[in-house]
Amino acid sequence: MEPGGPAALIDFWAGWCGPCKMMAPQFEAAAEQMADQPVAFYKLDTETYPALARAFNVRSLPTLIAVREGQIQEVSIGAKSAAQIVSLAQRINPDRPPGFFKKLFGG
Repeated sequence: MEPGGPAALIDFWAGWCGPCKMMAPQFEAAAEQMADQPVAFYKLDTETYPALARAFNVRSLPTLIAVREGQIQEVSIGAKSAAQIVSLAQRINPDRPPGFFKKLFGG
């Protein structure tokens, strides 16, 4: 693990948010695909933790925030597919171990 901790994707969502509900299974599928990679996946309910949402300046839902070594690397607003979420995880985690793409795409 890196000194600043693993890369992380944080899904900011709310129970009343339709696009959040549509993206939830996509986020879970992406997390499963990346389970053996040094990327952590977190879901943060903005209704339960409004102060955290404010601290990250979240103004639209769903919002994905990619963090690496304590720094925000990328912010993505709106519902995403599992493939788009995996792509984001790959961009913030360039130090993939050997066999990463083989696992994803077979061969």
